[in-house]
Amino acid sequence: MPITDVVSSYIKLERAGANLKARCPFHNEKTPSFIVSPSRNTYHCFGCNRGGDIFSFVEEIEGVDFKRALEILADRAGVVLERARPELKSAEQRAYGVLEEATLFFQSNLNKNKEALDYIKSRGLSDESIEKWRLGYAENGWRGLLSHLKEKKYSEIETEYAGLIIKNDKGYYDRFRGRIIFPVANAQGKIVGFSGRHFINKDSLESDTAKYINSPETALYNKSRVLYGFDKAKQTIMREDSAILVEGQADLVMSHQVGLKNTVASSGTALTEEHLKMLKRFTDNIVMAFDGDEAGLAASERGFNLALSFGMDVRVAKIPLNTDPAELAAKDPDALIKAVKTAKHIIDFYLDSLLERGYDARRLKTEVGKRVLPYIAMVRNRIDQAHFVGIVAKALGLGEEPVWEEVKKIEMKIFEVKKEEKYTETPATKKEKICDKIAGILYWQEEKETEERQIDISKGRERFKVLSDGAPIDEAKKKDLILQAEVHYQGSENLATELERLFLNLEQELLEGELKKVMADLRLAEGVKDEEKARTALEKFHQISKKINEIKQKFKYA
Repeated sequence: MPITDVVSSYIKLERAGANLKARCPFHNEKTPSFIVSPSRNTYHCFGCNRGGDIFSFVEEIEGVDFKRALEILADRAGVVLERARPELKSAEQRAYGVLEEATLFFQSNLNKNKEALDYIKSRGLSDESIEKWRLGYAENGWRGLLSHLKEKKYSEIETEYAGLIIKNDKGYYDRFRGRIIFPVANAQGKIVGFSGRHFINKDSLESDTAKYINSPETALYNKSRVLYGFDKAKQTIMREDSAILVEGQADLVMSHQVGLKNTVASSGTALTEEHLKMLKRFTDNIVMAFDGDEAGLAASERGFNLALSFGMDVRVAKIPLNTDPAELAAKDPDALIKAVKTAKHIIDFYLDSLLERGYDARRLKTEVGKRVLPYIAMVRNRIDQAHFVGIVAKALGLGEEPVWEEVKKIEMKIFEVKKEEKYTETPATKKEKICDKIAGILYWQEEKETEERQIDISKGRERFKVLSDGAPIDEAKKKDLILQAEVHYQGSENLATELERLFLNLEQELLEGELKKVMADLRLAEGVKDEEKARTALEKFHQISKKINEIKQKFKYA
């Protein structure tokens, strides 16, 4: 399977000569440094230094091991992975089977339950939407699904593993009972869990039972990594360069039904960093369309903060008070579409909301300081920040300077928090980076026909063998290094000179490492007053310093 087909299903690729480029899906960046090579079937990011083939890409972006990545790619290619003994399917594969069978069972039940079906349609959902989203119904019994799955040869252990049943001192019973069922799919469209809306009959809607219950976390269902509808919305999100985020399943289904097909839902759970990373692979623009009340906004504030910290453009659609997107879509589809299209930036939205409340000047300044300035501090682009500072200053009747001062105070607080939370990796040493570049050039040129080579491969290899540690390089890293070399040095008029400078850099780096050791020996010898060792160390110091100076002279001619 071509790597471009795989990568482009996750992020937007642009042509860059013989290769393709994009903003890296694995770290935040403004300028694309993620390169995909169709001819080599490899990728590499020059920002975070990740690289590899289609398998490593899927492993990284889906957070799975090689085995699962292989299954995902095989499924996409329509290839059946045969096993020596089919009965030895993994627990996860069996769980997918359980969940699919449960989905079919719930769908069948809905078609038999006229009252539940009529209720769904009364909310504005069409037959097409019900079928597309595979809505179902869980009958109000204790073991209906469990019995059905036993008939299909799934054990109680397997059904519990999939999150569909619960065990107490009397045995197992169905988790979902008397509920309208919304199947939840992962990014590949496979069912991983369910959300159930309480409904036994029309008179049961206001009962004390929890309105919604959801599948628990399982091996397949990681709630922080699953957005409802993402599998169906991701291509539209990429095409329109914008994502709409709603809270509930009904909100999402109705949004898609009225044409807003770039909508995803948090399914009633808090928006996480993983959710936003999923979205950021496709767009930097997000519109929040939550319930039009204070509670809806308050519940989404953490999501606003996270999205802004990721450098995303966050806008808020103004939904009428005490109305959710599903209700608005059913009553007036055009109104929902307009609310999304005219969504205001989060800063404009909050500022306008505060101005509409008629606060006195002092209260307004206090509220703006608490509700608006923190968002300005989170905006990464200084030009955008200046724009919003100007708007706030004008609204408060102040000069821009005091507003800037408050914003900078908040920025410092944010910086201190991030500094404490920051996770640092041990970076590659300078020597390792130089060695990788040299190895990449040698491998790249070795692929070419003899008459097309710009360097002497045999001499280069011999010299590299002396200077490097000679550690073996696996095939995956070799491909990655070749791609890096090709991107950096393609079209170079004098590759031999470029390579010579790298070798000189490597020699200098090695000598400077030796020099540090000699200086340490010299200090130690002087400390214990060992004149002989001190004299030997000093001689070595001068010898190495001379070699380093000779290399620096060579740089003038290389």
